[in-house]
Amino acid sequence: MTSVNLRPLAAAFMAVAVLVSLAGCGKPGPVMQGPPAVMPVTVQTLASKRIRDVVELDGSVSASKTVNLVAVVAGTLQKIGFREGERVKAGQLLFLIDQGQYKANLLSSQANLDKCQADYKRQTELLAENANSQANVETSLANLKQAVASVQLAQINLDYTEVRAPFDGVISRTQVDAGNYVGATQGGTLLATLMKVSPAYVYASIGEREAIRMRRGGAPTPGADGSFAKVFARLQGESGDGEPGVLDFIDHQVNQTSGTVQVRGRFDNRDLHLVPGFYSKLTIEKGAERDALSLPRELVLSDQQGEYVFVVGTDGRAHRKNVTTVLLPGEQKEVTSGLAAGERVVDKGANRLTDGQAVEVVDPGQPG
Repeated sequence: MTSVNLRPLAAAFMAVAVLVSLAGCGKPGPVMQGPPAVMPVTVQTLASKRIRDVVELDGSVSASKTVNLVAVVAGTLQKIGFREGERVKAGQLLFLIDQGQYKANLLSSQANLDKCQADYKRQTELLAENANSQANVETSLANLKQAVASVQLAQINLDYTEVRAPFDGVISRTQVDAGNYVGATQGGTLLATLMKVSPAYVYASIGEREAIRMRRGGAPTPGADGSFAKVFARLQGESGDGEPGVLDFIDHQVNQTSGTVQVRGRFDNRDLHLVPGFYSKLTIEKGAERDALSLPRELVLSDQQGEYVFVVGTDGRAHRKNVTTVLLPGEQKEVTSGLAAGERVVDKGANRLTDGQAVEVVDPGQPG
């Protein structure tokens, strides 16, 4: 077997490696950079603000009254007395069913009643002359009562041919067009739905503890001035307080599944702003305005030790301070302990800080 000397090949590879290494000496390699010695941050100076003691809930709008308009007598639908979706008044004629047979039944029943009245009168006169028996009089009286009942029933059926609005409200689209035969099925034929949306309700669910606090505060029982707790409703995308109303109902039972209690706000809704079925934020006032220290929600950080913020001290360094907060409406948090008015709370850059790190407070408009 022929042996191969590998030493010259190894020497050649080493030479190439040295040349490549020397060729790269003229270019600087990447330099690993650590965190800057001074971190630029923006701050917000904590100050006392006027806030309202409120609770904000997710709710949904509902009509204060809803009724399904049904044809309970059989016949041809002759007339529809409204435009779909419009407001209607209490007592307004909405649907008219063919009245021909019902008017005829009323006339026939009335004629039979007249006949029974005359017969009863004759039977009583004969009895007074001892020319009749008491049994005949009683039979005639029974026939008279039955005739009266027949007239009343005929009148009721005739009245049912006119479907009128039981209250002011907004009407849905019609379920049946004029010319169709209605009322023949068991339970009648659904014609339309009428909703009373002024006032309107907003229903929401509140935690058991909060419900107890509200009941202790007198809601929804009127206070000494006869007023209810104030509430506000906002639809999706709306800002500000929203439409004002009153809290008029707190349920007396807890939902065993969710552990919550249902509450309800009542709103005049004269302009029909609140539409049944819409999602709504329900804000309930629990007290008068007061002074409090509040911060935007995103400034308060949290870890296993709890909630905290970074404040900039007079030494130019960021210091961690543990705080306790209460959630407020509008993405705000009330600071109940841990901070004092006048402290500078780090706004932008807080999530990159460590306790005691040197910082430079910059204007929010400057690049960090």
